[in-house]
Amino acid sequence: MGRRSRARLADGDETSVEVEVVESPNEQRRRFFRRKRVPFRDRERLGHEAPGSILKGPPVTITCECGNKAEVSYGSSWKCDRCGRRYDTAKIPRDQYDKVRNLTLRYRAIPVALGAVSIALAIFFTLTGNVFSVFILLPSVLLVWFMIIRPVHRRSFQKAIADLPTWDLRADGE
Repeated sequence: MGRRSRARLADGDETSVEVEVVESPNEQRRRFFRRKRVPFRDRERLGHEAPGSILKGPPVTITCECGNKAEVSYGSSWKCDRCGRRYDTAKIPRDQYDKVRNLTLRYRAIPVALGAVSIALAIFFTLTGNVFSVFILLPSVLLVWFMIIRPVHRRSFQKAIADLPTWDLRADGE
């Protein structure tokens, strides 16, 4: 938005002219650094997971009889916004839920371990002066992960998930 001013032409007619006010780069930088900081706990999460869901276990997806869906952590209850039915995930047997939790943790460990080993090797090559080896290591690790290990990892994870139990929760009071 610019400032509006009146300009007089040579013959005395007035016209309105739009003047664009442009901030200097220094002013933009000052405004950027003076902006209000958001606390870390209030920042937008980029992933699709709730905080703590990795160690606590995956969320339980509840589908209400009216068709409304929600993801709820284990042990908590959920009330449907549409129809008012209440579902309690504490009714799920703890040992069955622990099987699901342990399975997801076990299958998350393989990519983390591969990443840790590749980072350790990159640091080792850098400290020994073989920086060129890092440029060969990282693309080759990514290629092996995406072309060989990941497809096999996904198939075995899907087979393992298929063997896990599913639960038919009923609304409280039914």
